[in-house]
Amino acid sequence: MNTSTIIPSFFLSGDRIYYGWWIVLSCMLVLSVGAGCYWLGFGVFFLPLAAEFATSRTKLSLAVSIAQMEGGLLGPIDGYLVDRFGPRKMMFIGIAIMGLGFLWMSQVQTLFMFYVVYLALISFGMSLGIRVPALVAPTNWFLRKRGVALGLTASGVGLGGIIVPILGWLIVTFDWRTTSAIVGVLIWVVGLPLSGVMRHKPEQYGLLPDGAIPEETKFNNHEASEIHFSIDEPDFTMRQAFMTPAFWFLSIVFGLRQLIIGAVGLHQVPFIVDIGIRSEIAATVLGMTAITSIIGRLGFGWMADKLPTRYVMALSIACATLGIFILANSTLWWHLPFFVVTYGIGWGGGATVMSVVRADYFGRKAFGTISGMMDAVQMFGLVLGPVFAGWVFDQYNSYFLAFMLFTAAGIVSTLLMVLIRPPLQQISTKDNQ
Repeated sequence: MNTSTIIPSFFLSGDRIYYGWWIVLSCMLVLSVGAGCYWLGFGVFFLPLAAEFATSRTKLSLAVSIAQMEGGLLGPIDGYLVDRFGPRKMMFIGIAIMGLGFLWMSQVQTLFMFYVVYLALISFGMSLGIRVPALVAPTNWFLRKRGVALGLTASGVGLGGIIVPILGWLIVTFDWRTTSAIVGVLIWVVGLPLSGVMRHKPEQYGLLPDGAIPEETKFNNHEASEIHFSIDEPDFTMRQAFMTPAFWFLSIVFGLRQLIIGAVGLHQVPFIVDIGIRSEIAATVLGMTAITSIIGRLGFGWMADKLPTRYVMALSIACATLGIFILANSTLWWHLPFFVVTYGIGWGGGATVMSVVRADYFGRKAFGTISGMMDAVQMFGLVLGPVFAGWVFDQYNSYFLAFMLFTAAGIVSTLLMVLIRPPLQQISTKDNQ
C-alpha cells in the first residue's frame, strides 16, 4: 500500500514519512515522562516530603528554586554541548543520570541529602538529557512547519499530566519512597531507547528541513553525505544574538512569564489541598491542567506558523496570567475548571511558542547555545517564583499576595512582548507584520 494514501502529505518526504517526525514523536514521549515525573510530578511529592523531613514550604521550595538556577546556569553549556555533539549523546547521558537520581532519592534520610540528590542528579540529568535536546532536535529539523512540530513535541508535557494522578495514587497506596524508585526505572525504560532515535540536523543525512526533496543527494557507501544549500532564515551566532536588544527584552519577558509558571507548577497541588480538596483530587486537577495544555501547545504552535510570533506569544502569556488570577481567587472546587482551561491553554501555548520565537528571531545556526544563554538570563522567574510563593504562604498562611503579584508581572510581560520586533538580521517577513 502506498504510504501517501494513508498518511497526510504534510508528514511525508516523497513517499516516506519524514524522519523529523520520528524525532518529534520521540521527543514528545521523552518530555511526557520527564514532565510527568519532574516538572509536574514533583508537586505531588511536595507535601509528603515536607512531612517526612519536618520542614517548611519555603525550605522545600528553595530546592526547586536552586534547581531552576542550576538549569539556567547550565543552559549555555547544555546548549553548546547539544550544538557540538548532537542531541543523541546528551539525551542518553542525561536520562541515565536522572533515572539514577530518582532511585537514590527513594533512599535519602535527611533534607540535606535530598538537596544533594535532587540538584546533582535529578535536576542536572533533566536539564542535560531532556529539557535542552528535546527542544533543540525538532527545531533543527523544521522551518516552515516548526510551530506545528514544536507544538506536537511540547504536547508531551501535557501528556505527562496522565502520569501525575498515577503518582498521587502510588504515594497514597504505598509511599513516596516506593513511588520515587518506580519513577527512576520508568525514566530508564522509556527514555534510554528513545534517545537512540535522535539525530542532529537533516543536512547531515542528505535531507532538508520540513521534508523538502533535495535536487541532488549524493551517497557514499549507502550513506547520505551532508548537503549544503541556502535557506531564507536568520543565522545569528551566539555573540551576534547577545548584542541585540531583542535577546535581552525577550529574556526579561520570558522571565516574567516564568514567575507564574514556576510558582503554579510547584504550589498548585498544595494550594488546592489548602482549600479543602483531597490530595488525590488535587493531583488529578494538576494532571488535567497539563492535559488541557495540549490544546494550547498544538493550537498556538499552528498559529505561530501563520501569524507574527510576538503576538501569538503575547496572547499565550495573557491566558496564563488570567489563569493565575482565577486561581488566586479560587475558594471552591467549581472555580478550578476555569483555572484549568485558561492557565492550561496559556501555559502550553507559551511553552511551544517560546522556542518558535527564539528560532524565528535568531535561526538554527546556534539555536541550542542561544536558547541556553537565554535560559540563564530568564531563570530569575523560575528561581524567584516558587520560593517567593512558599515564603508568602509561610508568612501569611495564604498564597493570595504572591499570586496577585505574579498576575501583575504577567500583564507587564504581555504588553512588552507585543513591542519586541525581530532583530535586523531577520530575513523572513512573517514577524515584521
